Parts: sequence; C-alpha cells; structure tokens
Amino acid sequence: MKQNKILFTAILILTIFTVKAQENEFTRSSIKTGIGIGFNDGEEESGFGLVYSIGYQKSFGEKERLRINPNLLIGGFSSYTITDTRDQFYRITSLGMNINYDLLRYKSVSLLITTGGFLNYSRGLFGNGGEISTNESSRYFNKIYFGGNAGIGLRINPSKSRFAYEIKPLNIEVGNKGFVLGYMMFGLDIKLKK
Repeated sequence: MKQNKILFTAILILTIFTVKAQENEFTRSSIKTGIGIGFNDGEEESGFGLVYSIGYQKSFGEKERLRINPNLLIGGFSSYTITDTRDQFYRITSLGMNINYDLLRYKSVSLLITTGGFLNYSRGLFGNGGEISTNESSRYFNKIYFGGNAGIGLRINPSKSRFAYEIKPLNIEVGNKGFVLGYMMFGLDIKLKK
C-alpha cells in the first residue's frame, strides 16, 4: 500500500512537470509589436510623432538567430515643435519586410541588427499658420515613397517566457524623394504556442 502511494505520487509529480514543460513549448513564430517616437522628413512634409508597428515574425536556424518579419508601421506626425516650416498634420503607413539577426548573444540577451525594405504612403494637411508667414491656403497632400531601412538594438528573449523584448534606440528608413524616417522603438514579441 505504501509503495502504491509513493508510485502514485511519483507519477503525479512527473505528469505535472511534463504538462508544465509542454505549456512552455513555443513555435518559431510570433506576433511582433512595437511603439516609439520619431522624426520624419519627406519631399514637402516634416514632423515629430508617434509610430506603432505590428507584424508576423518567423525564426530560422538551429539557434533561431535569423528572423524574417513582414510588418505594418503606422505613425502620426505634426510640425508642432518645428519653427521653420508651415503647420503640418499627417499620417504615414509603411508596409515593410525586415530581416532581424542576433549578431552577438549571451544567454537570453543579444545585440540585434535589422535591415529590409519598405513602401510608404504619407497623407495629411498643410496649414497656413505657424512661424512662417505664407500667402498659401491650407491644402491636403499624399505621397508615396519606397526605400530601405536599418536598425540596431538589444533583444531579451527568455527561453521559457512567452514574451521577447526589444529596445531599439536607432532605426532609420531612407527612400526616394528625400524621404527619411528616424525613430526609437520598444518592441514586444508574443510567441505562438504549439
């Protein structure tokens, strides 16, 4: 009877650890999100604002150091703090394809580099006020840009956690017609379970 209790207790503990281990098994895929602040300069428009990112990410390789990330970047900008331009309020929407790589890694922390390409649609309103006196009336605008991007930051990816964190202080998109978008971003990856 005592042996049966010990055997039952051992099986129960083993089952609990097995179930717990299975709960922490994740696929190589994740939902990638981010929020940050940035500066944008285009053919006519220029402003500071908030940027948001959402996308899908897939890891490759035995150590999963390489990741491909199709994503959508959205931002809202204004010329509120810029004194040498007319009033502007506009939004950007960028479709991008990024390649992320862990250049150096120590345990769960890695130095991350990013590169890729984007297609951007900017649209908004030029006002007639501001620090610059113009005789122009307010008008709407829309522009399309395309180009490449690069970034660097830190990635924290605890193996048993469902979340990975990124701190990317330097990201830049450079495109045609003088388009430049520089931003810093905090990212959160949500790993998908098996």
